[in-house]
Amino acid sequence: MQSKHQFSNLVYEYFFMRIQFRYYKYGDYLPSIDTLCQEFSVSSQTVKMALQRLRAEGYIDMHNGRSTKIIFQQTQENAEQLLLQYFSMRVDSFRDLYDSTHLVIMPLLMEGFRRSAKEDLAYLARLADGTSTDDVLHFFCFVLQKMDNPLAMNLYWETSLFWGLLFLKQDPEKDLSDVERMHEEMRRCVSYAENGDWDLLHEELQIFRQDSVGNAVSLLKQAVTPAPQEEQVPFEWRIYRGRPQVCYSLASKLLHEIYMGRFRNTQLLPSYKKLAEEYCVSVSTVRRTIKILHQLGAVRPINGKGIHVFGAGACCDTPDFSSPVVRRSIAYFVQSFELLAYSIQPVMKYILTGITDEERDSLIHELEAHLHTGRQELALWCCLLFVHRHSRLNGIREIYGRIYSLFQWGYPLKGSSGGTPELDEAMHHFTVVMLQGLKEHNIDRCGNAIKELVSGQFPAAEQYLLRHGIGQSELRLTPAIRLLVTSEDAD
Repeated sequence: MQSKHQFSNLVYEYFFMRIQFRYYKYGDYLPSIDTLCQEFSVSSQTVKMALQRLRAEGYIDMHNGRSTKIIFQQTQENAEQLLLQYFSMRVDSFRDLYDSTHLVIMPLLMEGFRRSAKEDLAYLARLADGTSTDDVLHFFCFVLQKMDNPLAMNLYWETSLFWGLLFLKQDPEKDLSDVERMHEEMRRCVSYAENGDWDLLHEELQIFRQDSVGNAVSLLKQAVTPAPQEEQVPFEWRIYRGRPQVCYSLASKLLHEIYMGRFRNTQLLPSYKKLAEEYCVSVSTVRRTIKILHQLGAVRPINGKGIHVFGAGACCDTPDFSSPVVRRSIAYFVQSFELLAYSIQPVMKYILTGITDEERDSLIHELEAHLHTGRQELALWCCLLFVHRHSRLNGIREIYGRIYSLFQWGYPLKGSSGGTPELDEAMHHFTVVMLQGLKEHNIDRCGNAIKELVSGQFPAAEQYLLRHGIGQSELRLTPAIRLLVTSEDAD
């Protein structure tokens, strides 16, 4: 039920904004429910929930057997004021987010093209022969779908929503991008992928992103006066959406505190009441969160004593793989692992290029401390936190902060496995090579070392889960909106 609400909220938001921005005007008709189900890859019940909400708020007229009609009336002046307000409150973050997603999404797009079969490229060619700005949205979306990673799709969707460009109706006189040129570039991308010209494809994708998003962002930056700083809305990667976000966020914070050694002396969590006061949540939220961590194997309630924690390096309880919450959290862990495998090298190289000597020395000190105490298993976490804390791009801090939070969910897999000498050896080797690269200011060596580590361990994590009855298909079942071109779109 939670997934249905998440999806319906996304569909609702999509059409609510398009109506507000006059993409759909009074008297226009929405696509049929069957078409929307295909386009968003959701159930009819999910679409109906979104449309019923729009009807209840007076935006549409919807009756069985009749097309859904827009009944919301709005003047052009009011719509332009709304647009101005929306963009003025976000425009300060647009360029930052564009640069951030370039580092994270570009490697995913390249991999998506590499995984595209002949029939997939034929589908992309069909989009390239279109005439709509929506073709660009569908084009990127379809390529990323080849990654079969819902978390990547979620990131793409959230960034697209934040920019707001998908809510704007194409207008030859006011369009923010050269639509004809973008379709030409789409055709070149398909051609390079068909021929396996990956270097040329990478160059073309960079041009493509600049022309489809970068130029629009630049024009908005010039045309819109930013709202005061205190009114600016920063980008937030909303992975969960809704009430569970509180529990999952608190669980991630507690996992971080546990593995970084905050409770090393007592081996016990504070009382529910104290945790509720510290993290400004209700006691019931704390109870639900501890239940999740118990099912994960990270903590164990002991009658008369409290909540025992299993810190880094300790043998913990085996996760309850029968729990839907645990299986979902582990699925997110694997998906975040894959995002790391493809994006960590360019991100780390970007970070190390811009840090100060003092910041570099602090990373060296942390890695050396982990090496000397035999806790080199935390070296990768240390690097992820370093990215989160020291990136000049707010978008990277937000994205990698979320990835780090999700990545923690996988630690009990190691802690309950009874020892993994191969992983320990790989982590020791990585820490040593990373330290050498940092001390020599060899950024390429550092980037290669972290990519090699993550890429090598990703298949091992999947194999472990497979042995515990969690297959590939289940690891890809977390919520994600997919935008597909339907027959009505083609017409």
